Amino acid sequence: MSADRELDDALRGLARHGGQGRVHAAAEIRRRGDTRRRRRHVATVTVGVLLVAALGAGTAAIRLAGPQHTIPVGPAGPTPVPATDPPEVTPGPHSVVPPTGSSSPSTASSRPGPDGTRPSVTDPSSPASGTSGSPSAGAGGVLSGQRQATVVRVDGIGGVSLRDEGGLGEVDGDEGDQLFVFVPQGGDTYLVRVAGAGDTCWESRSSGSAALRVVGAACDPDAPRQRFSIVRDGERGGAPAYAISNLSAFLQHSPTRGLILEELGDATLTTYFRLVDNGAAPS
Repeated sequence: MSADRELDDALRGLARHGGQGRVHAAAEIRRRGDTRRRRRHVATVTVGVLLVAALGAGTAAIRLAGPQHTIPVGPAGPTPVPATDPPEVTPGPHSVVPPTGSSSPSTASSRPGPDGTRPSVTDPSSPASGTSGSPSAGAGGVLSGQRQATVVRVDGIGGVSLRDEGGLGEVDGDEGDQLFVFVPQGGDTYLVRVAGAGDTCWESRSSGSAALRVVGAACDPDAPRQRFSIVRDGERGGAPAYAISNLSAFLQHSPTRGLILEELGDATLTTYFRLVDNGAAPS
C-alpha cells in the first residue's frame, strides 16, 4: 500500500500546486475506472447480441418471403452419345469424285432448235438419259436415234458445240450447233448427227502435227472415223456419265487445247460427259 500512499501524496501535492481543489484518493480513482470499463464491456456485449439477433431475424424474413428453389434432378438414364457423321464411302474402281468446288454446268442459252426452243444442258437426271449398265438403244432412250440431246462435260462450264468454224468445243452461249442425235450402228457405236442441220455428223480428223479433233462432215455410216463408241461408266454428280471415243482415241478436255481426241495408253481417263435429253429428234 506504500505505492497508494505515495500516489495520494503526489496527487494532493499536484492539487495544492494547481489550485484545482480536492483530488480523490488513488483507490477511488481506480475503482471508478474499473466501473467504467465494466460498463463499456457490458455495452459492447449487448450491442453484439442485438446485431446477431437482427441478422438472424433478417435471414428468417428472407426465407419466409418465398419458397426455396431447388434444382430438379431427372431420372437416371444412359449418357447420350453425340451424333457422328456417317462413315465415308470409298469410291469403287469406276467412280470418279469431282474436284472440290466443282458443280454441274450452269444454264446456258444455245442456238434454238427447229421448233424455236433452246436446248437444255441442266437436266442430266432426265429418265431418257439412260439406266444402269451399257447405254440402251431401246425405244425412247437418249441413244435410240429418236431423241435429240445436248452433250455436257462433267464439271464443264457449258455445252458441247459443233462450232461454225467446224471444230467441236465447249461454249457458254448460243455459238454453233448443240443438239445431236445418236444413231445406233450396232453394239456401243453411233453416228452423232447434228439435229436439224441436214446431213452433218461428227468425224475425227487430224491436221498435220495438230491434235486429233472432232469436226463436222457429211454423214457416212461406213466411215470408221464417224463411228463413235459411247459407253456408260457409272455416275458423276448423280447422273449417268459416258466415255466417248473413236478408234481408241478418247474425247478429252485439255486446259490449253480444249476438246481433243487422244489415245490413253497407260493413262487414266479423266473426261466424262452427260447426255441431256431435249425431246424428240426432228425427222
